[in-house]
Amino acid sequence: MSQKLLQRPKVFGNLFAEVVRRSLCVGCGACVSVCPVASLSMVGDKPRLTGMCIACQMCYNNCPRSYFSEEEVEERIFGRQRGGEEETYLGVYRACYAARSKDEEVLSRCQDGGAVTSILMQLMRDDPGLCAVVASVDTGSDWLPRPVVATSVDELLEGAGTKYTPSPTLLGLRSAVREYGRERVAVVGTPCQIRALRKMQTSPFSPLRLAESVELAIGLFCMETFDHGRLIEYLKGAGLDPSKITRFDIKKGRFMAFEGEELVFKVPLKKMADLVRSCCHSCTDFTSEFADISVGSVGSPEGWATVIVRTERGERALDKAVKAGVLEVKPLGEVKPGLKAVLKLAKGKREKAEGSATA
Repeated sequence: MSQKLLQRPKVFGNLFAEVVRRSLCVGCGACVSVCPVASLSMVGDKPRLTGMCIACQMCYNNCPRSYFSEEEVEERIFGRQRGGEEETYLGVYRACYAARSKDEEVLSRCQDGGAVTSILMQLMRDDPGLCAVVASVDTGSDWLPRPVVATSVDELLEGAGTKYTPSPTLLGLRSAVREYGRERVAVVGTPCQIRALRKMQTSPFSPLRLAESVELAIGLFCMETFDHGRLIEYLKGAGLDPSKITRFDIKKGRFMAFEGEELVFKVPLKKMADLVRSCCHSCTDFTSEFADISVGSVGSPEGWATVIVRTERGERALDKAVKAGVLEVKPLGEVKPGLKAVLKLAKGKREKAEGSATA
């Protein structure tokens, strides 16, 4: 990344031309979060210049889509680069497990075993000064995700469940540090959001106060996300009232919507291809390869989550939840379909994105 310092200054105009205008922006909010004079704002799911640009280059150099060296970030975060066929597609990792919460309230409100909520819940119990940035929605409205700073278990539970449209997660990190005054923050995000976080921690233009506050990065498995506006219109066109939907899910290539426990909509994902955000087509990362812990449903039995531990921090966080009795785990090799299912999707996503880039 250091070679970027030798080039002409890269300001928001460059970011807009190279990332936003080319439909590569992931809407993570990193550029807005790091602007030292608050001259950027999120308008919809895209950043806009709403004040004076002071040419500090922070926005460009903290964007995960302006440039991103996987090798350099791996060396900084993991102390080594990925090796072998599995890590080529999964990223650097230490161990893989199937996990499920042992807390009945968590299980009743979370998807896929509640592993993320249980891990965060125990961390917050052990350290009351720790908060978590999660995505939440107002289910009684239009399902627009927003970053929330959870400072209690109740607030964590409010953010439970998967969202399939983007949230500007890094705005939540800025809020946790600058508005809540927190110095220890856990961040939950999709692969592109975790990459933005790692860019903020490793860039030569690093926003130190934000970067050093991150205690744990939990990444979510993600194949793609939908454009929020188009998804809502699609659901309305199918005769659904988004304000009544309480949960979305994707299983076995099907997108589903629920009202309470009742399944009210089910459709093959291939029929929703036009709703996928353009930026997702160039993403190579399925398993949040740069997180401390990555979590998703693929690879584990129904009601369990697959957990990929990548760092010592991630290992400690998982161990705390297990030792406290709030989470049960099994080696992923002992369950079906196991790691081969994760590897298949990760390989497919990377090869598809790389193929699109060279086409």
